[in-house]
Amino acid sequence: MKAHKAIAVLLVFISSISLATLVRADPQELSDQQWMLTYEQWDLVKRGEQLLTMPMLQQVVDIWSIQPDQAIELIYPGGEEGELWVEELKDWLISLAIPSKYLYVVAGSGKADVIIIKISKLEMYSGE
Repeated sequence: MKAHKAIAVLLVFISSISLATLVRADPQELSDQQWMLTYEQWDLVKRGEQLLTMPMLQQVVDIWSIQPDQAIELIYPGGEEGELWVEELKDWLISLAIPSKYLYVVAGSGKADVIIIKISKLEMYSGE
């Protein structure tokens, strides 16, 4: 049990360092970033209490929180399984305080087991 607490403290420490680095980053550098989420990674952490232990999702939430006028594009593999997976991911991002109006679901990641998460300027999606 002590090992679990030590790991949790370490993850919080690493997240706070990452967030501090992001806060000092140039806003232009925060947009147009992308991550690849494999189904294997997702399957390991898809329960809510484990979701933010995934550094990739923590980074997405942190970057969006710094500049909440960004769009988050979820590019999924397509097909029924891909649609179910991306909708589940979208629901979790909404539960992590990202409003649905900033989340855009697009088919075509090119791989059957990968969702590409991309943060871009909102103007691309809103027609501004």
